[in-house]
Amino acid sequence: MNIENFKRIIQYYLQGKLTEGENKRVDSWYQSITDEDINPFHDTAHRHAVKDELFERLVPAVRAERKKAAQNQRFRWLSAAAAFVLLGVSALLFFRDNQSALNSGATVSETQLMQTVTKAGELREIFLPDGTSVFLNGNAQIRYDKINYGKNRTIFLDRGEAFFKVKRDTLHPFKIASGAISVAVLGTSFNVNRSHASGQVTVEVKTGRVKVFAEENGEQHILTRGKAARYSLAKKHFEIFDQHPSTVNLWTQGGMLLNNVGFDALKEIIYNRYGVVLIADNLDTDKFNYSLMIPQVESLDQVLNMICTIHQIKFRREKNEIILHK
Repeated sequence: MNIENFKRIIQYYLQGKLTEGENKRVDSWYQSITDEDINPFHDTAHRHAVKDELFERLVPAVRAERKKAAQNQRFRWLSAAAAFVLLGVSALLFFRDNQSALNSGATVSETQLMQTVTKAGELREIFLPDGTSVFLNGNAQIRYDKINYGKNRTIFLDRGEAFFKVKRDTLHPFKIASGAISVAVLGTSFNVNRSHASGQVTVEVKTGRVKVFAEENGEQHILTRGKAARYSLAKKHFEIFDQHPSTVNLWTQGGMLLNNVGFDALKEIIYNRYGVVLIADNLDTDKFNYSLMIPQVESLDQVLNMICTIHQIKFRREKNEIILHK
């Protein structure tokens, strides 16, 4: 592990020597590390060893910059990170995501992290350098290395839902890293939903073939058209089920599909899609469950009316909140 290279990047960041794109890359890396589901330490002894090494190497450089950047907000989190174990985790994740570049002696200018984040209630389609289409649902985040994308075609889905139409390239398989699982394909279309509320990552195939792989235990499956896999972060296991191809990307066409989802998952779906918070007022939501398909959603009220009909309840609006009540 090239700690000196990492230290140099941080020093250049503090001294304002990086380009705007490189600054954004460091900011994006720091923002994303708390969303990772991977523990880089082997055990407690390994954690302390990494902390001691990073503290010894980084703190002198940070202290030297302290007087120059006392009012710099970004410096505050960097100096704090150097003083606590968090930086040990962060640095290892940083090296993990950029290991190939560091091993080859590359500098920070030879990578360019591109990140796309959608707001709650926002739908957006973007195109990757190879022509692959990514349709993002609200409150989603993806990132990839623009400079090296042509070599590895790897992106990270940090949160939320995205529908992919992958440009075929037999020499360079397309890979998605999404926390505990990864997805590998050649040329196909499929949906990936990394849900925080349910603690699950779901992959549904519309066309072609997709391989899903669990990073922790090595479990893997090949999914074809009309097949889907749901990975539970708690159970660390895939559930394989059927999903009609026509409904895989229904949400990108203005529709909505709820497939046996609970109230917490419903809240997440409503927030991502419409940017409003769903609240239950004195309702027992533990047994609430929803399975319905709306080919074309006309308005949020249409969805709320259907939900209220199911449970014989009502709803009211208060600013950015929807209150369900009796």
